[in-house]
Amino acid sequence: MKKIKISIYTAILMIIISVSCKKEGAYTLSETPPLDFKSYYNGLTVTFANHTKNTTGITWDFGDKTPTTTGDSVVHKYSSTGNYLISMTGNVEKQAWTMHTVLRVDKPSVVKLDDNSFADWDSVTYPDFQLQGTDHMIRGKVDYDANFVYIFIEYDTTGTNGLATLDGAIMDLYMDNDNSLSTGFSTSLGADLMYEGNIPTGWFDFYTFLGTDQSLWSWNGPTSINNAIVMGYAEEVSDTVRMEFGLSRDALKITKDVFGFKLVLNYSDWSAEAGSLSKDNDTRIEVHMDKQGK
Repeated sequence: MKKIKISIYTAILMIIISVSCKKEGAYTLSETPPLDFKSYYNGLTVTFANHTKNTTGITWDFGDKTPTTTGDSVVHKYSSTGNYLISMTGNVEKQAWTMHTVLRVDKPSVVKLDDNSFADWDSVTYPDFQLQGTDHMIRGKVDYDANFVYIFIEYDTTGTNGLATLDGAIMDLYMDNDNSLSTGFSTSLGADLMYEGNIPTGWFDFYTFLGTDQSLWSWNGPTSINNAIVMGYAEEVSDTVRMEFGLSRDALKITKDVFGFKLVLNYSDWSAEAGSLSKDNDTRIEVHMDKQGK
């Protein structure tokens, strides 16, 4: 995850509370620092780039007990995955500020969404990342890095009367973003967010579960979430459809070490379900994002 608000981490929150009244220079730490940065990942190597104009004297504490570094844009390599408390210090209009942000550093992924190929998925061999299909769905795979949860699916349109084509089939993707079965739709899924639409054509909407009774269909929407899904390569050869896409961990707030989801493919006229993905015949797929396997 690129940037995670400190307030969701109890331990970090306790630190902030303990110093919330402390003075540092002419400002209190309870104020919001006028600093911002972007982070770019290449596995465990992260580039930190200042994103605040007219900022001078920038220093970085990477949260892994390594020495601080100065510079407007710096590169740092972590020794392991995990959550790190990043501290960026800089002067804005001669005022010194420090911003603290929790950064999630994850393993790299071999999956590329812009290479016009599925060949990279051949290297995703970790057993837990292999998914089996039902009905017309043949198979699937998942992978992840700090930026995305990647999904690959392959299905057969034979016998669907042209109602499950690449640009016609309707996908329902139920997502458990908080890794809690006690919230969201259905106690066996805990889905907090649902995507519905057709990714290759760019039509999709999001719905948020608002109900308190998990057995009831109670969704608010449709709405849009900017840059939530990035389409990769897709093809329809004869009766076989293949596609890959990435779920933005930042846009969808996928902040936990476990991301649960269910994927169902429907005919374009809603007359039937074309198939679904599962892991070990379970409707809920869990991506454990603390694994090092490819």
